[in-house]
Amino acid sequence: MIVASIVSLLLVLFLVSRGTPGRTMLVIVAITLAVVLLIVGVERAGLWPSELHTR
Repeated sequence: MIVASIVSLLLVLFLVSRGTPGRTMLVIVAITLAVVLLIVGVERAGLWPSELHTR
């Protein structure tokens, strides 16, 4: 489930930023992936605020 969310987010990023140069695109994807993994890790560790839980 998490993999599908990450792949769909990266696909949207790719489709939106097709006009950007290649190296900039890689940086954007790397930063976005790092942020997503950080949020997922914080939530799984139980440190995410309870009012922001969706389940």
